[in-house]
Amino acid sequence: MPVYKHFTCYLITLHSKMKKFLIVFDFDETIIQHNSDYVILKCNPDQNLPEELLQPPEDGRWTEHTSKILRYLCGKGVKEESMRKILAETPLTKEMLTLFQFLRESSDLFECIIISDANTFFINSILQANGISNVFQKIYTNPACRDSTNTFVINPYHSHLCQECPNNMCKRQILHDHLEERSEEVEFEKIFYVGDGNNDFCPSIVLTATDVVFPRKNYPLHRLISEIKMAEPSAFQAQVVPWESAEDILLFLQDCAGQ
Repeated sequence: MPVYKHFTCYLITLHSKMKKFLIVFDFDETIIQHNSDYVILKCNPDQNLPEELLQPPEDGRWTEHTSKILRYLCGKGVKEESMRKILAETPLTKEMLTLFQFLRESSDLFECIIISDANTFFINSILQANGISNVFQKIYTNPACRDSTNTFVINPYHSHLCQECPNNMCKRQILHDHLEERSEEVEFEKIFYVGDGNNDFCPSIVLTATDVVFPRKNYPLHRLISEIKMAEPSAFQAQVVPWESAEDILLFLQDCAGQ
């Protein structure tokens, strides 16, 4: 075969894209059963907490609220090892490990990412404890670091222009950026979105009829989708599959994968 034909074949191979499904997970009350911002309060050595730490922030500034909690705990002498132990003990939602085993075994079909308004410390501690860190290609969340006093601080993931989302995170923007970043290598045939909360609505509403949203049954995302579909059915395009157990998600994905 002439050299130029070899080169042509090489270019076709080089520029051909992988075809995959993208599955996006929220974290709190989706992958894990509870909200990690409340789980960490179990580290408190005192029986009582200041009232301001028990109430959710009225302005939705969770990163600042969580930083206050961590500053309080560090001030009480709570060590990082104790925090990691408490985080490691928080349960995953029902059958979530089984779902992740399937996704790990099917990594040629599914690319998995997390988009969460939690933080790197909480998420990484829990994923590592359950041996599932390698399921995810990317984790988009608020970075946790230590300040000059060696106290954990949660910083905003980014800034954005969306009027519907908390000022530190727009999940729609993050999903858009991920799709753009991967567009040269991967063609996503379908997007699956698994979530539970109000901030999962913004990315869900821009998905197409090809895509699937898995809202946790009777949680805020499920209620918001139900409300908009009743008021204006055409405003929400994606297929909606409510779930109570991750087995509900698993069975649907197995069907899509032809298993």
